[in-house]
Amino acid sequence: MNKIITGNVLEKINDIEKKSVQCVVTSPPYWGLRDYGDDNQLGLEETPEEYVENMVKVFREVKRVLKDDGTLWLNLGDSYINQPAGNSNLTFSKKQKSNFGSHIRHKKSTIGNNLKTKDLAGIPWRVAFALQADGWYLRQDIIWHKPNPMPESVKDRCTKSHEYIFLLSKSSKYYYDKDAIAEKTLTMDNSNRDRDNQKLNNTPGRTRMAGLKTNNYETRNKRSVWASKYDDIEHESKHRQGMHKARGEKIVVTRPLLPTQEEFIAFLKKRTNAKSLANITDISLTTVEHWFRKDNSGFSYPSIEHWNEIRNHIDDKSYQFQTIDNKMTMVSHHTDEIKIKKDGKNRRSVWKINTKPYKEAHFAVFPEKLPELCIKAGSKKGDIILDPFFGSGTTGWVAQRLGRKWLGVELNPEYIKIANKRFQQQELFNAV
Repeated sequence: MNKIITGNVLEKINDIEKKSVQCVVTSPPYWGLRDYGDDNQLGLEETPEEYVENMVKVFREVKRVLKDDGTLWLNLGDSYINQPAGNSNLTFSKKQKSNFGSHIRHKKSTIGNNLKTKDLAGIPWRVAFALQADGWYLRQDIIWHKPNPMPESVKDRCTKSHEYIFLLSKSSKYYYDKDAIAEKTLTMDNSNRDRDNQKLNNTPGRTRMAGLKTNNYETRNKRSVWASKYDDIEHESKHRQGMHKARGEKIVVTRPLLPTQEEFIAFLKKRTNAKSLANITDISLTTVEHWFRKDNSGFSYPSIEHWNEIRNHIDDKSYQFQTIDNKMTMVSHHTDEIKIKKDGKNRRSVWKINTKPYKEAHFAVFPEKLPELCIKAGSKKGDIILDPFFGSGTTGWVAQRLGRKWLGVELNPEYIKIANKRFQQQELFNAV
């Protein structure tokens, strides 16, 4: 296995055995982006409809070689229609030839009645819906958020900083390992913190705390992915809980054995009522009434200080009182450190991954993290991974590093040279 097949994907994919591939991870040539100098190349069709039609043909053949429980992870960028004045030919600048997602310049006939100069072509979704109509299950759109996008000199829209990755499947049930790509989650401490019952809120009945908000944006053009101001989960979690940067040094006191709400209310009502307790103590009636409320949002337990103030007024020397008293006064001490849970939460649909250049290639390539997530979720060790638009071979290299086998189809001999050199360099590096 681990083989690059040279030639046009529509022809060469027939050389691959039916239902032999578990996972496909690929990024086809974007519409109107780069000229490979081959009449059979994809991406320079005159209209979006022609491009979409060709994509459907390619992935119809991909479906043939994909196992019934296999998945397709399809990365596509979008383009803007841009027709230079006095020039009806399709032209590309040096920058356009070397970067993903740049503007395109099309013949007047391309624009037609629907697409206009400055229109966003909408290619990713055109392809996704066409594949869905052709029988694929369109399971999810994943946003690839690029924190280091290509600068744009636009002043009437946001700087483009994202692309799409579509998860498609051949069947309604398919292999997907959510644990393999789970995100880290955080817990504030080892206890189950009940904000209302343990008086962790300033307002009785308040079960959620609002996050902090700022508008301190930098002066550069705002990008097309609007994310949280926090850099990571731990940073955000600390600030959303109102925590200081020195978290982990403070001692936290909790009551882990509190009686149930129903049990505690029944205990109080047998011995007293809210007005009586308020009259014989310095505690306000409003506060005491929350101890008797049956609704979850309004009920709260007495603090330890308040309990010590009322306990002598309701102590009937019974076994039930001793039991409740022990539960109300039993405390646990620990620091407020942040600990990482072993079990991660399900990965979210926005993937923040920087673009990374490859010095041998004059064009942008997949950052390794991107196919890594797709391959981990869509396959097991020993499975075959296919990239029908192999390019510089990032998908194959990542698949090999993760213990999978791979196949690649590539039209351009120059890219195949780059991919082969890349694998040779990696093998030499691993042998050292």
